[in-house]
Amino acid sequence: MAATDTNMATTSGNASARSGGLPMAGGAGGGIISQVRDITQQPSFKRAFPTIVAAVVAVAALVVYALMQQPERTTLYASLPEAEKARIVDALTNSGVEVTLDPATGDVMVPVADYHRSKISLAAQGLPSTVPDGYDALGDIPMGTSRSVEMMKLKQTQEVELARSITEISSIQSARVHLALPERSVFVRDQQPPTASVFVQLARGRALDETQIMAIVNLVSASIPSMSRDNVTVVDQNGRLLTKAVDDPSSILSDNQLQYRMRLESIYRSRIETLVTPIVGPGNVTAQVNVDIDFTRSETTQERVDPKGNALRSEQSTSDVSTNKAARGIPGATANTAPLEADLQVGAPDAGGSSSSEVENRSSSEVRNYEVSRTVQTVQAPSSRIMRVAVAVLVRDQQGIDPETGAEISIETPEDVLRDIEDLAKSAVGFDPARGDTIKVTSKPFVSQLEGIEVDWHSQPWVEDAIKQVIMIIMLAVVALGVVRPLLNRILVPAGGAVVAAGGVDSDDEGMDSIQVGEGESLEDIKAKLKPKKSNISMEMLDTANTYDDKVALIRMIVSDEAGRVSNVFKQMMKKDLDMLN
Repeated sequence: MAATDTNMATTSGNASARSGGLPMAGGAGGGIISQVRDITQQPSFKRAFPTIVAAVVAVAALVVYALMQQPERTTLYASLPEAEKARIVDALTNSGVEVTLDPATGDVMVPVADYHRSKISLAAQGLPSTVPDGYDALGDIPMGTSRSVEMMKLKQTQEVELARSITEISSIQSARVHLALPERSVFVRDQQPPTASVFVQLARGRALDETQIMAIVNLVSASIPSMSRDNVTVVDQNGRLLTKAVDDPSSILSDNQLQYRMRLESIYRSRIETLVTPIVGPGNVTAQVNVDIDFTRSETTQERVDPKGNALRSEQSTSDVSTNKAARGIPGATANTAPLEADLQVGAPDAGGSSSSEVENRSSSEVRNYEVSRTVQTVQAPSSRIMRVAVAVLVRDQQGIDPETGAEISIETPEDVLRDIEDLAKSAVGFDPARGDTIKVTSKPFVSQLEGIEVDWHSQPWVEDAIKQVIMIIMLAVVALGVVRPLLNRILVPAGGAVVAAGGVDSDDEGMDSIQVGEGESLEDIKAKLKPKKSNISMEMLDTANTYDDKVALIRMIVSDEAGRVSNVFKQMMKKDLDMLN
């Protein structure tokens, strides 16, 4: 027993010498490494090491989980006024988008998956509606700028200010104004009038009436000197020309004609649905009416003459009487020419001659003017004459129960009911076969639910969320089962508990006994417990030993009990060293 204590003391001294000499031989670096090694070899550190690892793994798992729950974000709009940011944040929050503000720049940020949806949603609400400043930009003009640049800046400022004024109209989301301001000339005949073009983007489902269009035209024309209202053009986002000449009756008439036709078709459709709904029920009938209207203006002028209806308008009568003497003398001679009446009176009468014969000529004319009876008639045909009416009526099939299966089925509407509906529709629209009117009444089953686009199950959003949750659950399970559970098994050992040493017996013994070694017991107490029984010493007893000498003594006892196994270990170690040397 004394020899054993002496050996233990010698071994303890050698170990102390070795442990004490390492720091001195290795310097400061070796001392730090040896201290770290000593700390890691301590039983308390070994017991606490799983706890440290578990805590680090748990923190890493929480960080990964937090990163997976936070979506990647991108900037939606930058450099906006605070009022615009407030309206955008409110609109996106009401739309269910997780919107945030960049703490450094204040920019509006949304998740990457909601970027395009947020853009479309804000565009539908007319956000953002900020336009560049107008007259504020004039202060940025540097000194020494040419006159042409100043004029362009001034024109741009006027365009921006007019656009801001036009945007204030409730139906307009945005507007742009383009001004064409020609340079002034000293010659009157070379001067050109200024013109303007206005592009407006209307809100969804909105339209400008004639009053609003004329207000825009007057606003622009009154803002630019010498600009006429006829030189202002307004166009919407669909490319439609909203401004029309006041003296263009064709364009005004076309709009009125379209409105008249739509109103007439709506009246006919409402009449049909009102008459048929009590028969088939509300929501079970739909009708469409197409009316062809002739808007041609025609004017006919007729002039009729009545040959029997004559009236004397004027009458003129003329009568002419003349007397001449008969010719005498030799025919063909000059003496045969009858002298003039004056010559006869001057000359002396022929005493021996007889009295001459006289010739009397009479002529008369009569002119009568008659007025012919005629009739002038002007006939103007109506400009909105209905040429043809086409009616289509669709009735929903009745619902019934199949007596064999008990399922709900559709039953076709009887023919007599369809004929009654057709007669009612004819009466409602004023059906005229001679005019070419047509009517069609049919019965079909209605679709109760609208069919949408089928999306693959693996492309649906809930699948991606489920995969993320499953991955997170697997990570938590690995941490719980691989780290936390072994840690709990070590922690839940009762404080001051005993270390159990399994008492080894020979193969002939019926069972195994065990002894309990309390924490802090000396070597003599352990020997006293081992003497009565032949027991195996557990390796856990080394952790409960207080001093280095006790640990050496326990190792010696283990070697004495398992001498064969220890010798085999040394043989294998020596064999490896010899193999390395050879």
